[in-house]
Amino acid sequence: MKLSINSLNFVSSNIENTKTNQHQKTVNFSQSQANPFSKEACASLKLNSLNLSKTIRFTGALLGAFTELNNAMVTCKTENVGSAANVNKLLHDFAGDFAQPEDAIKTTIRVGDKKVGGENLPVYARTQIKLIEPSKIKGSQDLLFEMAVRQPSKDGIKSGKCDKLSQLIGIKMTPTNYKGEGTKEQAYILNTKGNLMAVIEDKKDVLLTNAGQITKKDKSRGTLKVKAEQAQNVYTPFTPAPQEVEKREPMPSIGEGTEIIIGMENGRFENEIKDSIRTFVNKVKSGEIVLKQFVANPDAKSTQLVMLAGGYGSRAEYTNASSSAIFHDENNGSQSTKGVFRTATGLTPMETTFVTLHNAGLLDCSKDVINIDKNIKFYLNKDINRGNGGYTIGLAKKMDRENRKSIMILPNDSVSRMTNAVIEAKRVIDSGRAAVAMIAKQVPAKECVNNFGIMKLGQENEILEFAEKPRVIPEGYEKDGMCLTNTFQFAVSKEALEVLDLVQPYFSTSSGAKETRDWSKQFIPIIKTISQENDYNLIRQQLKPVFGEGAKPLDDEAITKAKEILGDQKLVAVPTDEPWADCGTLNQLYQTTMQIVSGDFPLEDFERAHALSCVDTQSGLVASSPEQLARINKKYQIEGQVMVVPQAKKITKSSVADIPVTVNEKQ
Repeated sequence: MKLSINSLNFVSSNIENTKTNQHQKTVNFSQSQANPFSKEACASLKLNSLNLSKTIRFTGALLGAFTELNNAMVTCKTENVGSAANVNKLLHDFAGDFAQPEDAIKTTIRVGDKKVGGENLPVYARTQIKLIEPSKIKGSQDLLFEMAVRQPSKDGIKSGKCDKLSQLIGIKMTPTNYKGEGTKEQAYILNTKGNLMAVIEDKKDVLLTNAGQITKKDKSRGTLKVKAEQAQNVYTPFTPAPQEVEKREPMPSIGEGTEIIIGMENGRFENEIKDSIRTFVNKVKSGEIVLKQFVANPDAKSTQLVMLAGGYGSRAEYTNASSSAIFHDENNGSQSTKGVFRTATGLTPMETTFVTLHNAGLLDCSKDVINIDKNIKFYLNKDINRGNGGYTIGLAKKMDRENRKSIMILPNDSVSRMTNAVIEAKRVIDSGRAAVAMIAKQVPAKECVNNFGIMKLGQENEILEFAEKPRVIPEGYEKDGMCLTNTFQFAVSKEALEVLDLVQPYFSTSSGAKETRDWSKQFIPIIKTISQENDYNLIRQQLKPVFGEGAKPLDDEAITKAKEILGDQKLVAVPTDEPWADCGTLNQLYQTTMQIVSGDFPLEDFERAHALSCVDTQSGLVASSPEQLARINKKYQIEGQVMVVPQAKKITKSSVADIPVTVNEKQ
């Protein structure tokens, strides 16, 4: 139903119309039961009262519409991820409420929170819908939907305070008229933790940008122009060096590798992940992908490979942007793409890791070996201990049966080729001196500030302390201008798993948290504290927040037994400068793709060759296939950081029914 400002007579008591001059009105908001804005938002709205055109009658319908928009734009309110404003709908709903050019509806929308000075502060976006010019479509006008985000102030909200602009996204388009004529493409603004991104759906193509321009060349079907600005993301055209691709023939394997388990949290994205990996397997079998000859690590069979995928995390939400139906999907949504986003290399980040494990002699991805349910298996976690750590603890008995001494845990949203580091992490674990061997990437210290969690090392690379995204690099963390950051790739000893299983009864059972077992937030701190600290009271004190509110403290007997199991094993880092990129955000994946194309991020020849055919380094457009690149270049003028991906296809359980899944139901 069209929500017209002038067609509704309800006037909210939360709005005070004050005439500032003969041409403008000022709108103030106050907090009450009828107004869902937070106290801080109300303060911001009062102090940032925005002028309205004299021709707009500001009534309760307008407040209701922007309240709905405000609620839609706050991310991660539930277990679902991804929040979006439907620009088409907003412009269509308000198109009839503007009488003349320059008419505008403006307000302030909350889009999330940001940590400033150790506390979370609300992030707001100045929002406007504005009539700008007549359209080529008869009886239609072009409108602009715009959101400008400013960094929150640690001093709180102050009158006249104008914090630094961090982002500006505007979408100009022609709303559909009564004949159904207008812009056919669907436009959204996706909000990921206060970072905005423009999303354009064009049939089977989806364009994404937070720092570029997208302009439709043919305006006969309505105007569409997107402009996204981010000061730190300015694209500079370049010409990559040509590449010679090595021609390979499939070679027989030397030795036998191990298996990898893809662990899925309660079925989330299960179908999409299975379908994606089946695509990779088929490409290897058909000869489309030919890898180096597999030479097995001598102790490959003693290692259980585990990849964490499809959890409740809100990372990589841009991978969920390839269909409007999945901005607010259900827990077991079947229209999702998280974990199976196919990059310009032709592989998903998960498949990039498969190639790394193949080169390390652990996972045999050779043509006649790789197979789902043979060396690639799926585990569905229905354990009461939810989260990315829940099902890994349940693997201990399986490891006993198969005589496996350690596991190697890997993420599904990073692009890396840390072959030597993977081999070294396994060697360190097999030596018996480490409970956990974490692969740590050497990163310039200046890049770690407010960006990466870093670690401080002692003798023999023992990890002494962590600093999470520090504002200033603490003493002892920097060496030769570099810091070590956790890549979330680590090997874990069988003894460490036994300790983690031992302490399960000490976790809080009253918590309603969606993830009750997490490697980074809980398991790693437990191993670190028990292995390093000798004062039992300090151990209890340090682990109290880890086990959760209301949990019973570890008793002396449990601590003693845990220490006996671990022996001298410590938390150890495996430093490396091999290629690695955390691709949990669009910016990170985009910059990594450009590094691959330039040759600064070395992957296999076939991966870079594919990327070179999918990237326009002059305009800044990154596509998933050469055909898609040509199609978008023909229809749109691209400037700056723009990525286009295939629209998500709906994968049903029946379409992947032939792929078996083992259910872990430890209670």
